[in-house]
Amino acid sequence: MGAKTDRTEKDPYEVLDLKALRCFFFVAKHGSVTRAAIELGIAGPAVTQRVKQLEEDLGIKLYESRGGRVRLTPAGEHAKAFAISIFDEIDDFERSLKQSEETGEIVLAAHDAYFGYLLPTTIEEFKRAHPLARLRLLARRIEEVVSLLRNNEADLGILPARQLPPELLFRPIATYAAMLLTPKRHPLARRARMDFNSLLNKETMARHPLIVAEVQRHGGVLEDTFARLKLPLNISMEVDSLDTLKRYVAHGLGVAVVPERCLTEEDRLRLEIIPVPRELNAETTYGVVLRRDKHRSPLLKHLLDILSAMPAPPRLEKT
Repeated sequence: MGAKTDRTEKDPYEVLDLKALRCFFFVAKHGSVTRAAIELGIAGPAVTQRVKQLEEDLGIKLYESRGGRVRLTPAGEHAKAFAISIFDEIDDFERSLKQSEETGEIVLAAHDAYFGYLLPTTIEEFKRAHPLARLRLLARRIEEVVSLLRNNEADLGILPARQLPPELLFRPIATYAAMLLTPKRHPLARRARMDFNSLLNKETMARHPLIVAEVQRHGGVLEDTFARLKLPLNISMEVDSLDTLKRYVAHGLGVAVVPERCLTEEDRLRLEIIPVPRELNAETTYGVVLRRDKHRSPLLKHLLDILSAMPAPPRLEKT
C-alpha cells in the first residue's frame, strides 16, 4: 500500500476560500452568526459551515460561541485584521478595474460627412456619460473604414448599408429619406413638386447633371437607385464633401440628391429641397459596423446602445 498522505501539509496550489473568509469577517464584525447571515443574505447554518471549513483548511480555531455571542481567539483576531486588509485590497482592485474601463479608448471610424451630420449629438451624449473615456474619431473613406475594421485597427465604424466582408457585422441604426436639391427658383424644382416621376427620363438626366460627393460613389444608394431605374448617372462634378456639394448647387452648377439628415434650416434658405418619393426606394440606411468577434467592453456596449437610439433629425419645413 502507498504511503498515507499527510493531511497537515497544505497544497501550495490550494486557494484560500474568499467566500468562507468573508463569512468569518462578518461574524467577527458583528459578533454574531445570525447578524452576519442577515447582512450576507444567506442562511445562518451556511455561514457556520463555511467558517468551520475555513478553520479546517487553516488548521486552527478562529472563534468560540458563548451565550449566542462570538469570541475571537488570538488567531481569529489576526484573521480578522487580515480579512479587513484583503477585502480593502479587493475593493480597491475592483474600483481600479472600473476606472480603467472608464478611461479606456474607443476608435470610431467613419467618413467625415457622417461625423459632421450624423454623430455630433451621439458623441456629446457618450462623453457626458463617460468624461474620462478617450474617443479617437478617424475620418476615412468608406473603403478605408472597412479595412480598419477588418484589421481590428478600429473598434467600430459608421457606414451606409452595403455589401461587407463576412467577418463584419452591420447593425442598422437609422434610415433617412432622399432629398433632391436644386438652386432657388429652379424650373426642375417646380416640375418635381408637381410630378416627380416626370423627371425620371434620360432627357432630363442629360439636361440636369448631378453634383455628387465622394461618399455617395462606389456602391452607394445613389448609384444603386439610378441603376435600378435604368437611368444614366450623369455626373458633372464630384466633390469631397457634402458642404461643398450644397454650395455648388446653390451657385447653379448642378443638382444633387442627398439624405435628409445632411440638411439644415440654413440649407432651406438657399436651396430648393424636394422629397424623393418613397416608392423609389432611394432612402439611405446607416449602420454600425464591427467585427463579429469583437470584444464588447462596457464602454463599447454603451456607445452601441446610444447609436442604436440615435434620434431622427428635425423635419425641415416644406417650401
